[in-house]
Amino acid sequence: MPADKPTVEILGITDVGCVRSTNEDCFIIQPLTQEKSDLNSGSFAHLTEQGDLFLAVSDGMGGAAAGEVASSTALTSMRDHVMSQLETIGKANIDGLVELVEQGIQKANQEIYLAAQSNKNQKGMGATITALFLRKDTAYLFQIGDSRAYLMRNGNLVRITRDQSFVGHLVEMGTITEEQAARHPQRNVILQALGSNEKLKVDISFIPLCANDFLLLCTDGLYSEIQASELERMVTNGVGKLEMNTLLQNLVDRAKDAGGHDNITVIGLNCNDQFPQAEPGERPRFMAFPFLNEDNPFSRIFQIQN
Repeated sequence: MPADKPTVEILGITDVGCVRSTNEDCFIIQPLTQEKSDLNSGSFAHLTEQGDLFLAVSDGMGGAAAGEVASSTALTSMRDHVMSQLETIGKANIDGLVELVEQGIQKANQEIYLAAQSNKNQKGMGATITALFLRKDTAYLFQIGDSRAYLMRNGNLVRITRDQSFVGHLVEMGTITEEQAARHPQRNVILQALGSNEKLKVDISFIPLCANDFLLLCTDGLYSEIQASELERMVTNGVGKLEMNTLLQNLVDRAKDAGGHDNITVIGLNCNDQFPQAEPGERPRFMAFPFLNEDNPFSRIFQIQN
């Protein structure tokens, strides 16, 4: 990566796992200054002053091939909407761009919902989405379902999205612990998915990035197989010491060694040392994006505690 300007290195990997016969996960890495990206491809260094980008992971669900259709539709529909409306919005308008991504997710939801209603082979299909829009040194996060984003800063790995799931709600209420949630019989019940309703409320937040931050987006096939303490150890011990591909592949392999019961998808984003410096011991703070979240029950200002 260029040594004298803020630059991010990005890579994604998806794997079918050890049990499933098909991969219903997918990911996208899309610089807004380039042509449309293919799903499940992309590995590059991106100079932040060259323009914005978004990336996302999606976990599909449904019988037969419906889950695969749902996740790919989620990302291609969002991508196509965002890329087609860029000139209308104006690239300098950050509020408009964030709203554009949210609209792209709503469009994807409607497309999946209508397909599920009209095709009996796709009835009940849906998909999660965890998306990140990068503008200079700020990451904007968009959440539906229980895929996740994590941020490593100053040697601490912190989850920066909230699971929109039944057990996630129980953890939020203090009824059960994270460890109990991982073993709960209803751990796969999610409260929102693309395709589940005609209109969804997207959880939107933003977080300023700092030098040497590392962001990890993943589907539940990763974090459901690796305990939080081990995931933190693997990421903190690997960032800055291993090549990105090696680090991410190690995570995927560990999830497979633990059973690989689901598909596994990860995207890593590594900031170089030209981003603003974090205070020693600083832990990340992320905040609800104000103008889109007034009626969103999942959104709030959230301060990570030590």
